[in-house]
Amino acid sequence: MLTTSQKVFGLGLSKTGTSSLNEALNILGVRSIHYPHDEQTLAELKDGNYQLSLLEKYQGLTDLPAVPFYAQFDRAYPGSKFILTVRESTSWLHSCQMHWQLLDQWQDQFPEFKRSHEFLSACVYGTLSFSRDRFAFVYEAHALNVQRYFQDRNEDFLLLDICGGEGWERLCPFLELQKPEVPFPHANEWMHLLMDASKDLDLTVPRGATMILVDEQGFGKDFAADRRCLPFLEREGDYWGAPADDATALAEFERMLRSEDPGYIVIGWPAYWWLDQYPGFSNHLRSSFRCVMENERVTVFDLNAGSIL
Repeated sequence: MLTTSQKVFGLGLSKTGTSSLNEALNILGVRSIHYPHDEQTLAELKDGNYQLSLLEKYQGLTDLPAVPFYAQFDRAYPGSKFILTVRESTSWLHSCQMHWQLLDQWQDQFPEFKRSHEFLSACVYGTLSFSRDRFAFVYEAHALNVQRYFQDRNEDFLLLDICGGEGWERLCPFLELQKPEVPFPHANEWMHLLMDASKDLDLTVPRGATMILVDEQGFGKDFAADRRCLPFLEREGDYWGAPADDATALAEFERMLRSEDPGYIVIGWPAYWWLDQYPGFSNHLRSSFRCVMENERVTVFDLNAGSIL
């Protein structure tokens, strides 16, 4: 059983199932963040400070911010767990090529993400643009180096092929956690979904509006530009993870309605599992407020007085 002092680091390169791993960890109760790109984390990594401030709030960290620093995190957080997600290399290279093309179109809209991504791409790949030869070399070298580093440390290290079909049956015994009664998550085409979700938001939530965002930190701060965005759950304005139970979700929602007067609640696809996990919360939204958009990316409820059924 994981203790609260143990951290879980996902060391897989982007497009190897890192979003799926992050969702799985949160479902298991391991409060985890995927690819943080906030200014404080970026500054700490640039300064060689591996006691990250965000790891005071989170137990897990996945994707590129963990990839180049696993040896330092191993020393900074003794007793932690490390998971290397892998994928068939030809499929991975194709996915990376498409992903980086999309990044070139998208990242200028989100300057905080761009600064972080450029630093981490330079650290990991030695290039800011997609290069098939370079990426192939980095993929093989990273997998080899990580496995050598954790050689004979089976209690600390797991090699996991999510894209190849591995899931709960390997992850749960490694973390000594009970297998949940839900399918293993598979989060695909994150960047495409994010761009389309941003367009969905423009169609449903006016700029300047106050909105609650339930997204498991998947969208980042830049997503709700020109809107007052309230994380859910939250403590002193910071995202505080999934609620312990239905009653907590409902109580926190009612508290925010009274204290913050939000006009909308937006549930992003990284948190769609909440709708099954917290049926009372989900039923309350559907029975009390008008749903103005629902698709594979976002579900938006209008909380204004006129929308109550």
